[in-house]
Amino acid sequence: MNFYILFFIYIATIVITRIFLYFFHVHALKIGKFQMHHYMYGLILIILYFLTSQPILMVIGVGLIVDQIPLFFIFKGFSWPDDCWKQYHSKQSILIVIIIS
Repeated sequence: MNFYILFFIYIATIVITRIFLYFFHVHALKIGKFQMHHYMYGLILIILYFLTSQPILMVIGVGLIVDQIPLFFIFKGFSWPDDCWKQYHSKQSILIVIIIS
């Protein structure tokens, strides 16, 4: 697959995820105290990439992970409040995603 197409899919993954979560503050599946965040779905897609060698799975997975990395820096670890939408959509978070990208 062409690099530019893959990069577009990566950017589209981040933009679509951000737009969706801006309008729909949806919390991930929660089992007890364990909550699935979209970076975890990204990790699953990356594992599937290694099993299938489909680059689109890697690109979407990396997009989901990079989109949520800023929260690790903002909250300094894995302990995030249930209402982290303000920080997720902050200028700081968006800037970190742009720098990583």
